[in-house]
Amino acid sequence: MRTNFILGSALLMAGMMAGCSDDPAPATDAGTDTGTIVDTGAATDTGTVTDTGTTTDSGTVTDTGTATDTGTTTDSGSTTDAGTVTDTGSTTDAGSTTDAGSTTDAGSATDAGAALMEIHGCTEAMYVDRRTTGERSVTFGGVVGSAYSPKCMIISAGQMVSFSGPFGSHPLRTGVAPSQSGTGATPNPIANTDSGSSVSFTFATPGIYPYYCNFHQPSMAGVILVR
Repeated sequence: MRTNFILGSALLMAGMMAGCSDDPAPATDAGTDTGTIVDTGAATDTGTVTDTGTTTDSGTVTDTGTATDTGTTTDSGSTTDAGTVTDTGSTTDAGSTTDAGSTTDAGSATDAGAALMEIHGCTEAMYVDRRTTGERSVTFGGVVGSAYSPKCMIISAGQMVSFSGPFGSHPLRTGVAPSQSGTGATPNPIANTDSGSSVSFTFATPGIYPYYCNFHQPSMAGVILVR
């Protein structure tokens, strides 16, 4: 039995060696078959390389339609249209400036009432307006004392003023008192009066007509303003 085992092992080893000696045959077959190597169809086909259609077609490059169209650049309509700038209607219209109606209206300034010269202490605020009343009388002496009431009176041209009081004690004189300054209108219708108790004078012309008491000036003095 041992002999059979040895014999069988020997045969197995021989078979294995025989199989190894048959392997080199396929290697020679691959060396002579050059079908794949000589077929250079893909290498010689340079269709893609020589077709430079995309390269030579410079249609987009030479078409400068957008670049040469300078319509937007040369159209300076908004810049040259200076309508708003040259329209100086508001500036040249100096209606309010040249309209000096209020400035040239010097009614109050030329009105002699506002520019009165102060005579015998009579200021604008002191004048009593008797132009529209029937009482145009200046009283003095008695309860009034050494004074005229009213001292400063306004009347209209053509109106009459009466002086009532004891002229013997308070002699009436025309014009500005010697101790006072200023001038009155001439001729003054007020006449010097040394007697009696009442006298009247008519003032025909506008102006300032001062008077005074010869004994008690300058405190006893007055003015008739005729407008």
